[in-house]
Amino acid sequence: MISHKISQACNINVYNNKMIVFKLDDLIWQHRTTAEDINNKTGIGKSTLSTIRNNKNINISVHTLNKLCKYFDCKISDLIEYIPD
Repeated sequence: MISHKISQACNINVYNNKMIVFKLDDLIWQHRTTAEDINNKTGIGKSTLSTIRNNKNINISVHTLNKLCKYFDCKISDLIEYIPD
């Protein structure tokens, strides 16, 4: 139970014993932006942004990842991280 809550707090998805961390919240905070601003400038839906931020679905299109990297002027590794167990 505790590890589940920690995983949610750290934005970690566990799938086949592999951990993928989505760091969208960190980028939003660092760039002092909002989901609404990202939506307005990229066309990425607010529900998609919420899904990424809450790790409800690991099926994120390359097109969406490209738009986020372009918006934040960052590398994919700034947005997503693989953490081996």
